[in-house]
Amino acid sequence: MDRPPRPFQAPEGVPLGATIALACLLLVVTWLAGPVLRHMPSAVIPWPAHGIALAIVLTASNRNRAGAVISVMVAAALGAGLHSGDWPRSIAAAAQLTGQSLLVTWAHQALSRGRHPLRGTLSYAWLGVAVLLATIPTNLLASLIIRMIGPEFVPGFSFSRWWVAAVTSMAAITPMLLAPTAPVHPDARIAHPSMMEFTVLAVFYTAALSNAFLLIGSSILSLPAAVATIPFLVWAGLRFGVRGYALFTLLFLTVTVTSTFFDVGPFAVFGTDPLVRAQRAWIYVAALAGPAMIFPIALAERGWAEARARGAFAQLSAIIESSSDLIAAVDKEMVVIAANPAWISEFSRISGTQVRSGMRMQDALTDLPIDSEDSMINWRRALGGDRFTVTRMVGDPERARDEYEIAYSPVRDAQGELVGASQVVRNVTTRRKQESADAESRRLEAIGRLAGGVAHDFNNLMTAVIGYAGIVADSMESTDPRRADLVEVERAASRAGELTQQLLTFARRRVVEPRTVDIGELVRGFTRLLAPLLGSSVRLAVKIHDPLPPARVDPLQFEQVLMNLAVNARDAMPYGGDLTVTVATNPMASGEGVRLSVRDTGTGMPPEVVSRIWEPFYTTKPLGQGTGLGLATVHGIVHQAGGELAVESTVGVGTTFHVILPPAAAM
Repeated sequence: MDRPPRPFQAPEGVPLGATIALACLLLVVTWLAGPVLRHMPSAVIPWPAHGIALAIVLTASNRNRAGAVISVMVAAALGAGLHSGDWPRSIAAAAQLTGQSLLVTWAHQALSRGRHPLRGTLSYAWLGVAVLLATIPTNLLASLIIRMIGPEFVPGFSFSRWWVAAVTSMAAITPMLLAPTAPVHPDARIAHPSMMEFTVLAVFYTAALSNAFLLIGSSILSLPAAVATIPFLVWAGLRFGVRGYALFTLLFLTVTVTSTFFDVGPFAVFGTDPLVRAQRAWIYVAALAGPAMIFPIALAERGWAEARARGAFAQLSAIIESSSDLIAAVDKEMVVIAANPAWISEFSRISGTQVRSGMRMQDALTDLPIDSEDSMINWRRALGGDRFTVTRMVGDPERARDEYEIAYSPVRDAQGELVGASQVVRNVTTRRKQESADAESRRLEAIGRLAGGVAHDFNNLMTAVIGYAGIVADSMESTDPRRADLVEVERAASRAGELTQQLLTFARRRVVEPRTVDIGELVRGFTRLLAPLLGSSVRLAVKIHDPLPPARVDPLQFEQVLMNLAVNARDAMPYGGDLTVTVATNPMASGEGVRLSVRDTGTGMPPEVVSRIWEPFYTTKPLGQGTGLGLATVHGIVHQAGGELAVESTVGVGTTFHVILPPAAAM
């Protein structure tokens, strides 16, 4: 979309200098050209002055507007007074000229919402409307004042000629002088012209103008004025835009006025009266230069709009090309017309097919490991005008599969006609896993809070049981056979107390004593005690990749993690197998961490079991062979140490648990 318009002002630093230069030009033209370029015998201000005065007021910035008005008034009065000697009429004409310029400026800014007069064809058209309308009140007021004072003040006064002179001057001269500040450019489709081309064109144009206006009758071949003018102006507008057209038109104006002044050229045929010749000359100039200015303005406006559209398209293309989302589009015949690199790369990775523009989507989907007919139905639905989103799982069902979210949309042209369809594909596998992990973490956190509360109350009850059992045992004789029963009660209560400690560890409410340790040394020392625990049917292998970065954990709790994982692995291999404990460096965002991996060759677990293994009291072991707190305790210890847990399991192949601990410096 176009930017909101702002009040037109000349560039900073230019308005004051431009105002002074144009005021000097107004003074010189009014003074020197006044006797020749008058629009009627009694006029003291020549017709070009109207256009120069309007250019001064229009180009002045707001803070210099008052100075510009004073400059117009002074320059016009001085120029008119110097050549006519009639100072009262010169001052009155200068006042009328200044008021006229102010009124046209106000009208144009109101009609065009403050845009530059050469900003586009519409703004230029508003300049013409403002000139036509705003000059009427000032001329009517001047006519009324002249009639009140008396015809002797301006003998031979003609309202129509006064108004026509002002209109034609402002329509022809003002745009020429405003061209250097115009915010428009040549047609961007044409190669940027060179200074050499500009010079050659200027030389040939000067020669043609001289032949038609200055050397008429003295050359063998005399060019008609139109032939010597129009082709060069058209070429200047095509190649150099508004500024080029303005420069060559000013050259044409200079040659025309000069030839008329020296009684040569095509306008010398209109009698000996220089006023008549001058009138014919400025009417010709205004008729050619004024309306024809619309040509380079329209050309520049189109070039600017096309350049803006190309810039927007380039930005949009860059965004799509660099997007991590997979984007593709087809036409109404289901032929691929566009696809960004991410889409092509992912499609090739999944199917092995390199998709190119011009390939039929049905052919591209042939080797994709999904229901191609279902995908074609979705494409046809989008081509029917529907906008919708589907989710697809892609990959081998026996392995981990990627999940994709696919948004289909119809594509329409500028007229709203449906011309194709597009899809935006996003791999949401990682996001879904993260959402699942977050949900699991919240669920375990809630269970942990519940387990912690139960453990505290249960521990208090077991303390009372142990205490009262001891009191009763102390009151009995040593030979009393019931003492053996009380010993069993105390033993059972003690085991229950150990159970509460595991619950408190899972709930992260047990006081820990973390230290900076070498995980490799901890594993070496503790695995010597695992062999008797695992039994002779389990072969233990320990792989430690030194050197290892230090980690900060509670050594006793970490040994409990290793023991629980090893016992779980042993129970998963009832007929024996291999248990491999690996310790290695693990790159993390916070630095070099440590990864402990415990891999068994046991029965493995299906996905529905893996999703619940961290829950307390959840176990797949027969009744009486497990409490379901082993892995829950591991979860509590690892997360309390700031670490992460991961599990990989395949039924019939085995299970691997990964314990990832952050660098000691990050804790």
